[in-house]
Amino acid sequence: MTEAEKKEILKEVKKYIKDGLHEKALKVLGGLSEPSDDFVMQSRYAALFKSIPEDALRLKKLRIAILPTSTTSHLGDVLKYWLAREGFAADIYEAGYDVVHQTALDPKSPLYEFKPDITLIFTNYRDVKCEVRPGSSAGEIQKALAGSVRDFTSLWDAIQKNSNSYIIQNNADTPYHRVFGNYEAAAPWGHLNMLRAFNLELAKAVPPGVTIFDLDHAASAYGKKRWCDMRYWYHSKHAFAPDATGPVAYDLAKVIGSVKGSAKKCVILDLDNTLWGGVVGDDGLDGIVLGNGPAGEAFVDFQKFLLKLKRRGVMLAVCSKNEEETAKEPFLSHPDMQLKLDDVVIFRANWLDKVSNIKEISSILNIGLDSMVFVDDNPAERELVRQELPMVSVPELPEDPSEYVAALSSHAYFETVSFSEEDIKRSDYYRADVTRGQFQKTYTDLSGYLKGLGMEMAVGGFDDFNLSRIAQLINKSNQFHLTTTRYTESQIKAMFSEKNKYCRYFKLKDRFGDNGLISAVILEKAKDGSLAVDTWVMSCRVLSRGVEEFVCAEIVSLARQSGCKKIKGRYIPTKKNRLVSRLYERLSFKMVKEENGETHWELDLDGELPSYETFIKKTSSEEYAGKKGL
Repeated sequence: MTEAEKKEILKEVKKYIKDGLHEKALKVLGGLSEPSDDFVMQSRYAALFKSIPEDALRLKKLRIAILPTSTTSHLGDVLKYWLAREGFAADIYEAGYDVVHQTALDPKSPLYEFKPDITLIFTNYRDVKCEVRPGSSAGEIQKALAGSVRDFTSLWDAIQKNSNSYIIQNNADTPYHRVFGNYEAAAPWGHLNMLRAFNLELAKAVPPGVTIFDLDHAASAYGKKRWCDMRYWYHSKHAFAPDATGPVAYDLAKVIGSVKGSAKKCVILDLDNTLWGGVVGDDGLDGIVLGNGPAGEAFVDFQKFLLKLKRRGVMLAVCSKNEEETAKEPFLSHPDMQLKLDDVVIFRANWLDKVSNIKEISSILNIGLDSMVFVDDNPAERELVRQELPMVSVPELPEDPSEYVAALSSHAYFETVSFSEEDIKRSDYYRADVTRGQFQKTYTDLSGYLKGLGMEMAVGGFDDFNLSRIAQLINKSNQFHLTTTRYTESQIKAMFSEKNKYCRYFKLKDRFGDNGLISAVILEKAKDGSLAVDTWVMSCRVLSRGVEEFVCAEIVSLARQSGCKKIKGRYIPTKKNRLVSRLYERLSFKMVKEENGETHWELDLDGELPSYETFIKKTSSEEYAGKKGL
């Protein structure tokens, strides 16, 4: 689309806003804008979004503080726009230019009065004081690097001490110009090598509650020659060229979205001309394009990319108009097929429309449509899914398969700020869930099915080993989340030693395998002697198996051991957590108050306690870890 065509569409967007069609305006703007658009266009997008009344869009509130060492005033409004594309209404506080240390180290600074959810420390390579003389020894190099890293970790320590904010710190954007030319890459004391080493050491120093924004990658993707326009640096201390604002804001919005749990969870794949060239039903197994020739190699590499996504925790599902037996043949028999049936969580090959199949996949996996990405070479199928299922992300797929990887990765759908053992096993968990569903069909009653699962649960206190998964569960769970509390890893870790806090995780196994860490609760003993449920989250994969009753029984047991007379709970409604709106009622709590949709519940422990029926056997963590399945 040309710039002139975009300007005409912007006129339509402006009219939509004037007519009060705010959601339509944002949708059209979203289909029009690209991170690569120049600064003038980015400013227009930001200005149009800013003209929409704040309460007109159903966006989640988010407070972001920017502590810059360079001029970033041009970044804030554009970042707000790209965050709106991620579903957030951002309120941004920007500290003064180059007063990062003063702001972070002063507990009474405006930063802490603002109470940000996210603090972005935005620096550039000039702020990394690690240059050494040519020919410096390894010891001198390491000392310089350690001092430079310490400059930043001291800021993180101060911010975490004085606030509950999650911290995003960018690494050094290595400059284009080199004093020693190509030799700088060989000499360990060369400025470029020092900055590269600094980036590695900075990443190693990251504690819970901090993540690194890869500014050097953003600079490289944009183009190092164009990245820094020295005229703007000398004139107004802009660390990167104005036209790089879009890519930087886009990448930042994706990272912030990941912190707040908005990353996608599942890729739904077409088969013919998507995973291989040709139509397997017409061309046969030997006739499809896969492995040999330029196109065949491109399809192989695309599958390898998908396999890497699967190994890092993204689920793969198949949705194809095909005969199932024929569609599965390449997975079973083609020598160049990288993906196998075991890599696919759900395989749907039939002649139903893809919208219906996608809905069914969403239902079986029990994840929202907004967690899915649909990849199909057919423009008509893509457009149908966009129209009927607007929550599903549908990237444009180019005609040339050599561009498939770039087309999918450029959207940063699967951005993450953490990685745990649970991510590696996620596909296995969901595949086992599908098997459990098939197993359930062999029973005529729910009790028989639950008994047949042979479930065992390990209960443990929060610890460092499980911290990443616990934080992930708390921050990404939306459906079974009673209070929508969000805590960073550092906040959760601080709770380990709080005497009035009780933190428990729950891990579930059954005859089909390990479900992993599926629930977490944070309880607080109040001054009135009651035990309050601060946070209760659970993976929706294990709904209706008696896990809710098991967890509640553990909460009751813990309350009684702690001498508490009552258990208090809250339900704060959101668009996604309606399934737990009556959970406390089902568990025999009594509602004592309701205001603005928020309900408060109590369970009196002095009277006769409810009996929670469950077919889950409690086991020790050691016993649980020693079993590979039942």
